[in-house]
Amino acid sequence: MDTCLLPAGSALIAINPQYYQGRKTPCPDCGGMQWIVGRVVAECAYCDTPLPLAASQHRTWLGGFS
Repeated sequence: MDTCLLPAGSALIAINPQYYQGRKTPCPDCGGMQWIVGRVVAECAYCDTPLPLAASQHRTWLGGFS
């Protein structure tokens, strides 16, 4: 019986891939490591696969203008 020990966050990343600023994030489709980072998503520079930014989930709308 083989036991595979994975890092704590790797199972979560495999289920819900996200782009993390400052980490080497491989593209889930092509394995590329170059990303074009926008405000909400990061797109793979090779195959244009979008990944949501992990930090964007914590941003909230602060309300209207005064």
